[in-house]
Amino acid sequence: MSRFKIKVARIEAVRGSRAVSITFQIDRGAVNFQVPIHLDASDYDDTEMVQAARSILHRTFAELAAQSQDWKLSPKDLKLLSSMSRRVKK
Repeated sequence: MSRFKIKVARIEAVRGSRAVSITFQIDRGAVNFQVPIHLDASDYDDTEMVQAARSILHRTFAELAAQSQDWKLSPKDLKLLSSMSRRVKK
């Protein structure tokens, strides 16, 4: 399986606030999406913002992985589900 390519797509001020939005572009084959991370501009200087946003992005996906752990199926479970399919095989 290939690795995800993660890059900073945009850094922009959030209108009407002191927040900054750092948007990450995530790509792997047909899968591509963006994740915005919002930071209070007064909490970090310009050189620290991307590092802080990367940390928040990591924590977000770690929490998502933990929350969806029960959804994980073994190869045996997947094979069983496949064999139960009622679709006509071509």
